[in-house]
Amino acid sequence: MDSSKMTTTTTQPSSLVDTTGDGNTAMVVPGSPQENGQQFEQDAPHKPPLNLLDLPVDILRLIVKEITHTNDLTALALTNSALHNLAIPQIYSRFDIVWPDGTITATESKSVDALTYGLSTLTLGSAFAQATSRTHRSSIRPLRKFAGNEYAKYTKKFSLGNGPKDWVDEYMITKESGKMLGTLVAIAVAKMVNLEAFVWDMPTGVLSDIFMALGSLGEANEDGCKLNRVWVRWHDNTEHLMGPSPGLNPAAIGAPAVVPPGSHVTPVGIMLPSDARHPAPRPPVSYSAHHCEYPTFSVLPPLKSLTVLDIDELSYLDEMAVLIGRSKDSLRELRVGIAAKASNKDFVQPWDGPGLRQVDHRARWPGESIIGERRLGGVLGVLVGKIYDIRKVGSSKPREKINVETSAGLGSASSPVVSTLPGTPIEGDGLTQTDSIPATKEMNIDLGQAAAELEAVPNAAGKAKASVKTEKPARQRNPGRKRLEGKLKLETLELERVPLSMQVCRSAFDWSTLNSLTIIDCAQHDTLWKILRKSFQPTPLGAGNNPSTRTSTPVALEYQLSLKHIHTDSTTPSLIAFIKETLAPNTLEVLFLQDRKRGSSPPAVQLDAIFKGALKRHRASLQKLLIDSSAKPLPHPTPTGESNNNRWKNWVLNTEVLMYITSGRMPNLKELAVSLDYRDWHTFLQRLPNIPHLHSINIPNIVDYVHPNFDPRELANQMTDIITLRPEIRLCYIGIGAKCFEILESRDKGSRKNGDSSSDILDEAAASAEASDTSIDGAIDGIAQADDAVEGESSEEEEEDDGDDSDDENTPTSATDPDDSQTEDDEDGSEQEGEEEDSDEDDDDFVEPNKGGVKLRLREILFYDDKVAIFKARHGKL
Repeated sequence: MDSSKMTTTTTQPSSLVDTTGDGNTAMVVPGSPQENGQQFEQDAPHKPPLNLLDLPVDILRLIVKEITHTNDLTALALTNSALHNLAIPQIYSRFDIVWPDGTITATESKSVDALTYGLSTLTLGSAFAQATSRTHRSSIRPLRKFAGNEYAKYTKKFSLGNGPKDWVDEYMITKESGKMLGTLVAIAVAKMVNLEAFVWDMPTGVLSDIFMALGSLGEANEDGCKLNRVWVRWHDNTEHLMGPSPGLNPAAIGAPAVVPPGSHVTPVGIMLPSDARHPAPRPPVSYSAHHCEYPTFSVLPPLKSLTVLDIDELSYLDEMAVLIGRSKDSLRELRVGIAAKASNKDFVQPWDGPGLRQVDHRARWPGESIIGERRLGGVLGVLVGKIYDIRKVGSSKPREKINVETSAGLGSASSPVVSTLPGTPIEGDGLTQTDSIPATKEMNIDLGQAAAELEAVPNAAGKAKASVKTEKPARQRNPGRKRLEGKLKLETLELERVPLSMQVCRSAFDWSTLNSLTIIDCAQHDTLWKILRKSFQPTPLGAGNNPSTRTSTPVALEYQLSLKHIHTDSTTPSLIAFIKETLAPNTLEVLFLQDRKRGSSPPAVQLDAIFKGALKRHRASLQKLLIDSSAKPLPHPTPTGESNNNRWKNWVLNTEVLMYITSGRMPNLKELAVSLDYRDWHTFLQRLPNIPHLHSINIPNIVDYVHPNFDPRELANQMTDIITLRPEIRLCYIGIGAKCFEILESRDKGSRKNGDSSSDILDEAAASAEASDTSIDGAIDGIAQADDAVEGESSEEEEEDDGDDSDDENTPTSATDPDDSQTEDDEDGSEQEGEEEDSDEDDDDFVEPNKGGVKLRLREILFYDDKVAIFKARHGKL
């Protein structure tokens, strides 16, 4: 209140009072409501400031939600009951089991691991506490031990990660401990009414009890089932086939696919010659004789994300087909991986021919299926069997006669050849087998013919003559079931060791909605890029698909695909042409190119083609880039990451490409994984300030290093020196060779002794942060000291650098004021500053860091595959 403008008097009936506090006066009459209100405010007692617990519960809940460290949440829960009730839902919202390093021996860990402790907490207490409370007198408070808990209802994510093989093998479902683990998990999951994500990445097997518990979550929740993401990595099911099982032939189940000579590949799959027959399907088996867990995926509710890896049984695919059919409208992410040992089995290969079907629609469970292991369209044909029919619907002869008639063809194929598909992975060497049968023109899909068949004929195999007696004429087909013509509107599709059926890829997926595509070790991948390139050519804006409206003059183009993420382990010219011609410029954000399926021959794609066809076209949008031509890593790599072959040298960045990447023309690049030449190493260091937004880098190999074996830590220290001089660089994780380092900050407390103790504290804090689920952006923000203004200036410089590369080599560093590195007062409180400025000791003080300054140091860590995409992608697997 402005007292100079306020006037009060007792002799006048009214007065001018500054009632608004902004200097303006108003007339206040004695006895009016305005005067009474002012008197009430003066008489009201003074309220103390609000404490934390005085805030509304909704505000407190939002505050607690921002706490990510488990140790901090635990300390908060121990403060008082109010904060305990707010922290408990956050503590138990995630149940993540992360295995320790394999170098730790069993004697160094506790006698009971965290997995058992955690499941014990989630499964026990509730029912027992209710029964115990009835036996005690109501006037006596029961012990905390008998209070019970409902922690499981807060769990939204349940995750069991993979760990060292010796430790994980103890929990195989074929062992007693594995059965006990599965039972405990099933009991715990049944109580997680708010569960949203279930992840089982341990290759130990998953009991059917767990799937039934997941399927029952909707019954216990009034809002329905909230489960939308399931991730399962299956185990090696070979041990189940050791014992005798009626109706099963273990030798036949484990045998690779046998294709007779004369077979050719159609857009659907492998078409046998007219004089060959497919093996007879097995008869139905009983549940006791079935060697796979049932039920599994068929009892789950509709999902948004489904990931199933290391599949080695056809039963799992049949179960997944039921779930995919149920999730047709909601499924957005699909990841499918075939086990390496099963990559050559019959059910994996795509087949074509009369009498073959995708799934058995009459079978109530996989054991009742009598259509055999050779399926129409292979793995993809089975997965979409409940939503898309490859061929027109028509019933075969009665089911009871199928086995008799098809058994006549058993063994009729002469001179069987193993893995005759060109491009089919051969187990053991990871290369491509092309010499199994003569390399005729029939074994390669003709692109023009395949595209014509895909567009004109829904049944790509309709031209084949019926060579099996079980196929009825078209006029005798039963039109009882309508033809399925659905499509999966996926946003993410990742396939590993899945031979591709072009008919399924073209017609069963809506490619216009796909954002991320990963193709790893998949046969016929090159044909897929050709089909997509021809089918989704850009058209002139507003012209539609009419070729007659296209003109030779440059016009705006309309692109039909919106792919932003591509990862493949086999880079071909067709892929580069697809990226260059089919995707809109500056739309691709993630590009991981590997070349692992090639033999000793030169690469099909040179680095210059990748640079011109992909990097320059999408330079403004690329955020994560990996270029690696090395072979699969050795089982026991050397400490520096060197391998016995030199294939990785084919895609070593030359000086031109390196200068382009580090010129600032790629402003969104955050992760980079490439191999370098040592002659360009210092050029890379000098130009590192041009890419301050880079926060993760991996350099697996360096060619022509001065010593036979380079020291990764020494090279990482050189990069840290550059970051010290240019603190706007946000680099956080450095991978060099087989070593990975994290850049951490430590603050000097004014003396070496205090500085060392501070480093120890930071070590403990960093270890705690590593165990928690903190985002990588938070870690980077802790390292970066540049503000938004500096970043803005940096981006402007990058745009100017677009015009000329020669100016980039002499990028000036920011000026540093010498006074900024000194302290104004001596720590001992000395007043003789003038004399010390002229002394020799002043020079020593100049080079020492300032009191409380920031120092950077390296800490060797494991590769953060779960946080850094380039670290995970370097393995070349899902």
